[in-house]
Amino acid sequence: MPVPVRYHLRSLLVRRTATGLTVLAIAFTVANLVLILALARGFELSLSDTGRVDNAVFLRKGSTSEGESILARDQASLLMARPEIAKEPDGRPFATGEMYAAVNLPRTTGGSTNVSVRGTSETGLRLRVGVRVGEGRMFRPGIEEVVVGRALLDRVKGCRMGGAVEVAGRSFPVVGVLDSGGGAFDSEIWGDVEVVLGVFHREAYSTVTARLTDASAIPAMSKDLTADPRLETKVLSERDYFRQQSGVLGAVLRGTAYFLASIMAVGAVFGATNTLLASLAGRSREIGTLLALGYRPWHVLAGFLLEALALGITGGVVGVLLALPVNGMATGTTNWNTFTEQAFRFAVTPDVAVSALVFAAFVGAAGGILPALRAAGLPPTEALRA
Repeated sequence: MPVPVRYHLRSLLVRRTATGLTVLAIAFTVANLVLILALARGFELSLSDTGRVDNAVFLRKGSTSEGESILARDQASLLMARPEIAKEPDGRPFATGEMYAAVNLPRTTGGSTNVSVRGTSETGLRLRVGVRVGEGRMFRPGIEEVVVGRALLDRVKGCRMGGAVEVAGRSFPVVGVLDSGGGAFDSEIWGDVEVVLGVFHREAYSTVTARLTDASAIPAMSKDLTADPRLETKVLSERDYFRQQSGVLGAVLRGTAYFLASIMAVGAVFGATNTLLASLAGRSREIGTLLALGYRPWHVLAGFLLEALALGITGGVVGVLLALPVNGMATGTTNWNTFTEQAFRFAVTPDVAVSALVFAAFVGAAGGILPALRAAGLPPTEALRA
């Protein structure tokens, strides 16, 4: 004999006020969970979608980010001469040395933030397929001028066409706007590498970025570099490098989301429990009738758990819908690896929605366990006399 599904679902509609309040309690809990998960997912996507698998990034061994890395010019020359690196039509390596630094700049809304400054070259732009100067033009070699990432336009003072940003005490005119389609480069300021090195009084690059003839060559190249004492260098694909940058903060944001949602879920669980216990008090005869008709206690148990799951999933759907308007909204935070501003957008992706619905179902089920056990334990004769 199957579980009387229609009876249990209709009972939720009959007690619509209590059902609605419980659904709202779960929905607000889920909405908060979705907001923080969307924050984490947007941050991760802004970095994980940056870079190419056939671009190699060379850093000093032991470095976790470009800001910690130093590569002398002779090291850079040796790295760019490797046979795995593709050649330009004129025979030069399709590679460039780059410098990376963080500068503190004022926000348009007050206060200040650390912004990534990348000293690169025209080759650096061509290496990043999909990155373009969407407005204005590229900086000129040897000239103190910069292009700024699109995400900085409304966030950092001076980051606009015709504006100027101060780097290491020097004013750099903004001549272009960099557009990487929402990637990490949208939060950077780019200038000529030799000019930027001079302004920061440095001789060495931070990294070397190069196009490979074969992306699968990275593991073997990494082994060779480890064995070469002259270089003290490691290599990653550009895509893997940026994915690693999202790891720590992304995990912290996800952990925070579930921690806060779990605290709020306690109230939602009690709400579901009270709703179903109140329902049980008025349905003893109905349950006795079901048992008298041949339904087993496990049918009753499963039916009440079904009601609880329905409450949870309905609350989850409402919660996702409440949070959905933030999808695509721009925000920003500090990248814990580089300690610089990283602009990105909230991303309510399918995996975020599914995670929220699973959590909501768990909350509903947790709230339904006690009422389900009590209902299943009612003796038929006593239930009919109630």
